[in-house]
Parts: sequence; C-alpha cells; structure tokens
Amino acid sequence: MRSQKRLPGGREATPPAAVAAERGVVEGLIDGRGASRWRLMFPDTLETRYVEETRVSRTRGLLYSGIFAFVMYATFLISDTIHRSEDLALAAMLRLGCVCVVAMLVLPLVQRAPSMRLKEWLMTALVINTMLVSAILLQLSRTELSHVDTLLFGFFPMVGNILFRLRFPQALTASLTCTLIMAGVIALEPAGQEGLELLAMVIFVSTTGLSLLANHQLEHNQRQVWLLRQRERLLLEEKRAAGQRLTREANCDALTGVYNRRHLERDLAQRWADLTREDGLAILMVDVDHFKTYNDHHGHVEGDHCLQQVAEALQAAIGPQPGMVVRYGGEEFLVLLESVTERQLRACAERIRRKVRALKLIHPDSTVAKVLTVSVGAVSYKAEQHTNLTDLVRAADAALYDAKHQGRDCCVVR
Repeated sequence: MRSQKRLPGGREATPPAAVAAERGVVEGLIDGRGASRWRLMFPDTLETRYVEETRVSRTRGLLYSGIFAFVMYATFLISDTIHRSEDLALAAMLRLGCVCVVAMLVLPLVQRAPSMRLKEWLMTALVINTMLVSAILLQLSRTELSHVDTLLFGFFPMVGNILFRLRFPQALTASLTCTLIMAGVIALEPAGQEGLELLAMVIFVSTTGLSLLANHQLEHNQRQVWLLRQRERLLLEEKRAAGQRLTREANCDALTGVYNRRHLERDLAQRWADLTREDGLAILMVDVDHFKTYNDHHGHVEGDHCLQQVAEALQAAIGPQPGMVVRYGGEEFLVLLESVTERQLRACAERIRRKVRALKLIHPDSTVAKVLTVSVGAVSYKAEQHTNLTDLVRAADAALYDAKHQGRDCCVVR
C-alpha cells in the first residue's frame, strides 16, 4: 500500500486528451491527411520519435548492407582480370584503394555518428564515390572493351536506393549526382560508340528511375507500418487510461479524491493477514468539528471545498509513511498507517490536527475555535483485542468519541 501524497491510483504517463490528440494526428497521416505523401516527413514531434525508435535497426541495416555491397564490388576484379588484364593494377588500386578501403573507414563512422541524418549522408557519399571512381577507371583504362562497363553503371544508384534504402532525400541526391556523372562519362566516350552510349543511358535512366521510385515506396510503406504501430500503442494507452479512470471512480471518493470506504473494506479484507502479521498497523478516525454548522453558514459549495482541503491536509500529514486516507462517511475520514510505532502514531495524529487548523478556514459558529478544527481518535492494532477490521475501526471510533467529549480539537491515542 502506498502513501497518498498524490491522488490514489496514480496518474497516466500522458494526459488522455494529449493521447487522443496524438492518435488523431497519427490516423490523419495513415489516411494521407496532414502531410504530403511525397515529402515523407511527419510533424516534428512524430518525426523525432520515428527517427529515434528506428535508429538501432536502421544503423544495423546500413552497416550490414554496406559490408555486403562493397564485398560484392570487390568481385568486379574478377571481370577486370578477364577483360582488363593490362589495366588490372590500376583497377585494383582504384576499386580496392579508393572504394573498398574508403568504405572500411566510413562504415565505422556510420555506426558511431551521433545523428541519423549524418549516417544517411555518409552512405550517400559512398554511393557517389563508387560511381565516380568507376567512371574514372573507365576513362583511364586502355582496354578496348572498357566502355561496356557503362551498361552496368545503373547498378550503383540502385544499390543506394534498394539495398541501402537511403532516405528519399539522400536517395534522390545520390541518383541525380550519379546521373550527372553518367552524362559526363557518355560525353567523354570516344566516337563510334553512339549506339552503345544511347543504350547505356537508357538502361541507366530506367534502372535509376525505377529504383528511386521503389525507394520512395519502401520508405512510405515503412513509415505506414510505424504509424500503424503507433496507433495501436495509443489505442492501448487510451484503454489503459480508461481502465485507470474506472478503477479510480470505483475506489475513490468523487469529491475529495481519496479512497472510499468500499475500497478500504475490500483491500483490507484481502490483505488483513499480511498487515497484521507485522507490528505497526494503526487506524486514525478524523471528524470535522461542527461541520453541519459550517455547511449551513457557508453553503454546500464551500462545504465541499472545505472537505477537499481537509482531505489534502490529511494526505500531507501522513508524509512518507505507507498508508491510505479514506473518506469514511460525510465529514468523517479514516487514516490507515502501516509499520508505525506508538510515538509515530501520536505525532501523526497531532500533525493532522495542526495541519487542518493551519488551513484557517473561518468557522464563526464553532464552539471550539474561530477556525475549522478536527478531532482525532487513533488506535494501534492489538491481536488480542482486534480480530478484524470492524474491531479496529470500532476502537478508533471510541477514541474519537472520547476526543469529542474532551472538548474537540484534540487527539486521543490508544
């Protein structure tokens, strides 16, 4: 049982209205409202969450796909051995030194980069570097069949768009840059290769365009899946919050927010054996002195406000001590404490009396004082006297009766 320095039952991590509003935004995005389908960007808060929640899997995907791609790129040396034997040393230097070694240096940076945007741009740079180095190798090669490599250049942006799954802005940047490099390669091709150049450009533009479109669709689908998961999470959160509200409504007093008598009786019936196994169980009965005259003088609205303030004072009075505050009926409250010594019980009873007095709620018709006061009866559990909750409450009520007969605004502890 926990201390009631805050409302019983706890509070939701997120206010229900905020959850409902967020779910509305998410459902709007799922339905294609609230953001451009082509832009592939969520509102700032959602975008930040999306990036953070996919950071680990996204980083892992970039690393694994990068390693695979550049191992495969190194196998181009097999083709170089067959078709570019006289330039094999040059091909090895450029392919291994300027592409694979650079990739080996950049991929660890991708893993450690602080932001996902930087990771994406580093992978984009690797795609562009591979395309550029391959174009340079083509221009420096002396082999007659080297120009056939242009038919394979569409492979490079396709790797970035499909295998790396670069975010669409980076995929678009890499594709356009590779297209410019390809255009430069075609422009520098020797005369007599017009048919091959046209075929190579058609193949490059087709594969790059289709892979870019596929990239966009893949990212869109990935974002939609994430949105559906968010909607499911928010629906569950709403149901959980609704369940908590129903539990509070069933267990708590609607006016004061403290526990009600039904919760006390049910909870203690379930936990009585455990609570009485150890020493220190105690109950305090607290009654607002002459509350009827206060209510008649100030009106029911102020009377309700008075009870709310008294309940808050009781919660503050029990401090960090494990226990609960219960509205037992009308202007009567019950405070249950666990693991308290008799000295602590007396101190708590007196603290309750002082805190209510310190509210300085004017009570002109009271015969006790000109401010609102309470009487407190407290009793510690004794196994030989209290066999159940009813016995313990009856003993506390008897102590409260004595406090009233001693002039009220006082505490009687047994």
